[in-house]
Amino acid sequence: MINEVLNNFKKVKIDTNPFSHKVINNIFPENFYTELTDNLPSIDQYTPIIKTGRVSSNYPAERFVFDLNNDTIEKLNEKQKDVFNKIIKLFTNPLFFNVIANEFKESISKRIREFSEDEKKMFGTSNFKFRIASSLVKDVTKYKLGVHTDTPSKFLTFLFYIPTDNNLKDLGTALYEPKDKEFHKNNEVKGHYPVDDFNLVKKVEFLPNTLFIFPRTNISFHGVQTINIDSAERNLLQLNYYLKSIN
Repeated sequence: MINEVLNNFKKVKIDTNPFSHKVINNIFPENFYTELTDNLPSIDQYTPIIKTGRVSSNYPAERFVFDLNNDTIEKLNEKQKDVFNKIIKLFTNPLFFNVIANEFKESISKRIREFSEDEKKMFGTSNFKFRIASSLVKDVTKYKLGVHTDTPSKFLTFLFYIPTDNNLKDLGTALYEPKDKEFHKNNEVKGHYPVDDFNLVKKVEFLPNTLFIFPRTNISFHGVQTINIDSAERNLLQLNYYLKSIN
């Protein structure tokens, strides 16, 4: 599967508006995508993200996560184990990481050159080490997420949209740019910001088997506008590569 996924990834050119990213339709082989959506865990197997300790107490309560690791996968049925072990095998393959990181090398190199002094102390300036984290995500009615760039420790963010139809296509990730052209000089880029301070540039449509991917930078402003559809359930497969602290 890795060759087909990487071939699909490489066919799409990087879009730099408003920051470097790619949107790849039909990222997984069709038969595997069907297996994936048919074998998601039930909602009672997910954990409210505010109970995981990884977000602040004011984070939206309507997001639920199912972390993908050896322990959690082992609790699933045999078919689910097969599907998600294939996912983990793909995500942890060095070729997968190397091909995708190399594709974004221009924006990644620029970010490293512009590391703050705090980032240099945390991550160094070369010979970086990484850790991986992957989870299934469910966002439900009334969920929204303010404008942010992601935590500085994030290196690459992958959002695999995994709905079963096109009915929620308007609920994709919103991409923003600051209204104030001097924003980066006047603000330390961290945390979430009021949407009124930004222009919506575009929205990635929430379509089946679609990957939205970008390297974290100081201009990767994105968010989720309010999901306000009765009984809406927004399913994603999320993958993050994090820079490891050298301390």
